[in-house]
Amino acid sequence: MNFGEILIYLNPLLIISAIYFGYQNLSKVNKKTDNKYDSLLYIILGNHTFLLLLLSYYFLTTNLRFEYISDYSAKDHSIGYKLAGVWAGRDGTLLIWSWATILAIVLERFFDKKDSKQRELTSLFGMILLFSLAIIQLYINPFSLNENTPDDGKGLNPLLLSPYMIIHPPIVFVSYGMIVLLYASGISFLITEDKNWNNTIQRWGRSSWIGMSLALIIGGFWAYVTLGWGGYWAWDPVETAGLLPWFSMTTLLHTSVMSRRKKDYYILGPLLAMLTFVLVLLESFVTRGGIWSSVHSFIVEDTGGTWSRLSYVLENDISVRGFFIMMILTLIITLTIVVKKYKEKDNDVKKNEYNTLDNFFSEENTFFAAIYTQLLILTVTLVLLLVRANGYLAPEVFDLRLAPFVIILAGIFTIHTLRPFMELQKILVIVTLCGLFSLIYALLSEGKAWMVGAMIPWAFACGYSIIKYMLKYRTKKLLPMLKAWGPYTAHLGIMLILIGYCFSYGLGTENSITLKEGEEKLAGNFILELTDISMDNTGTEVEVKAEILLTDRETEKVVIDDKISKTVQSVTNQETTEIYLKHEIHRDLYITLNSVTPGTDGNQSSATITVREIPGIFLVWIGAFLTILGMITTMFTEWKPGKDWLIKLSN
Repeated sequence: MNFGEILIYLNPLLIISAIYFGYQNLSKVNKKTDNKYDSLLYIILGNHTFLLLLLSYYFLTTNLRFEYISDYSAKDHSIGYKLAGVWAGRDGTLLIWSWATILAIVLERFFDKKDSKQRELTSLFGMILLFSLAIIQLYINPFSLNENTPDDGKGLNPLLLSPYMIIHPPIVFVSYGMIVLLYASGISFLITEDKNWNNTIQRWGRSSWIGMSLALIIGGFWAYVTLGWGGYWAWDPVETAGLLPWFSMTTLLHTSVMSRRKKDYYILGPLLAMLTFVLVLLESFVTRGGIWSSVHSFIVEDTGGTWSRLSYVLENDISVRGFFIMMILTLIITLTIVVKKYKEKDNDVKKNEYNTLDNFFSEENTFFAAIYTQLLILTVTLVLLLVRANGYLAPEVFDLRLAPFVIILAGIFTIHTLRPFMELQKILVIVTLCGLFSLIYALLSEGKAWMVGAMIPWAFACGYSIIKYMLKYRTKKLLPMLKAWGPYTAHLGIMLILIGYCFSYGLGTENSITLKEGEEKLAGNFILELTDISMDNTGTEVEVKAEILLTDRETEKVVIDDKISKTVQSVTNQETTEIYLKHEIHRDLYITLNSVTPGTDGNQSSATITVREIPGIFLVWIGAFLTILGMITTMFTEWKPGKDWLIKLSN
């Protein structure tokens, strides 16, 4: 047993000791246990940190004695890709997840110095969850040795040789570590009813939301520039499973706002915090275990359908079985505690009055409706994802099923935001007209164009609502202005993402054309000419280049005069197609060289080229930036040093 394995096996023992002292802390019989508990937490954090640094060192030095390193690294990898090997497989990502969990627990105790049962229970339940992760880590130990040391490693999958691989996975699993703490805090609140739990949500809910948002954005762009991954969003199981915790966390953050204002949602809030963690476990189980077939999956799957793969993995992979058991147990515990709490509180629930239109569409009711519409979107997405497990579902199915709920949410948002500026009757007229326009346009349109027509009225309505709200605070001092602008900047960002999605998928075109050298053909809105084909054989690979001329049909302006290429490995015949991307403000031109047929017997060579025109994609990236900026602004305005700085700046 090597040093790394010793430390991996030491983790559960240290965590059990911490759980014991954490339990003793609840009784407050001996104050010395508090110091021992905190000391143990720091030791556990130090052990996890050292393990990560040790594993990183082994990867950077390509120590092929270790099986995990030989599976995910190679001597010829650059330093960045060697480091990325740490989180290329389940072993390393689980270690990052565990490290982020104990870091969040330690930091939460540092930020929340109030001596309370809520604080102690949160860290205790967090340690119990960390113990579960530590047990699973024993079965996917990154420090296991090879029986025979290979001369070189297998290296990263070619599709993972991307700069995004260096930053995307760590962000995901650090966010998941924060969500473990949120589960612990949610279950603790249901026991203690200590309103201080809202501070935990503010700290870790927003931070994990930023992390998950960044991960989705980076992952989306990575998929966009990787041929065969279906663009920046294709409702692939891995993508969609990653979206579910984000949906749940978004709803939780909205719930926590009303909880602080009205002291409502004392059951729904904790339920969402706990549900987010369950969905994280679901994603880890089905994607890391290779349960669902996916273009993003790098695990060799057993032949057969989903149930066959599920049975195979549960039987042969103890670590995946551990995630499955953990997911089921946390779900049962969540539902049991929530149902019990709901029965206790049922008689105290305040009944809303709907005797007038104003009461029916009050601020509280519209906020309540928005939260539950978000939950419906989450539920429908989850159901569609489970249905997709039994067979392929086209992205259009997701679009059609979710569009009505997104429109309902847009209507609720418009009503809620415009209430201070406009009479309710006028707002309802606007919402009704927008809804009718969307419905009629969707029914009369053909293909995917319905998405654009159905979206346009809501883009104007929601956009006007956001601008109207932000203008209201433009004359305020810097702190209250930014405090009001933060959330609505994030909402504006999400709206732009949806608009960009509708344009890019609703109006996007794709044309695959086969041409001979010197030939030109129509390709959608363009004329494509293949001017020359060349091949360069280096011995290990063949690089094929095609010189093209792309001209706009209407303006006759040359849009692209350049080369596109692909490489073919001489030994393995593995093909790698380089994507040619031309970014413009209103669209992207996305061109790939699919295949080349060399000329024989005096015949000219020919090539098959795909031309994609993707309008509005720039709005997706702008929206993503504004979404993150809005949440960071919100956090900064509620951070004491940030508040003080803004107050000083405005004086």
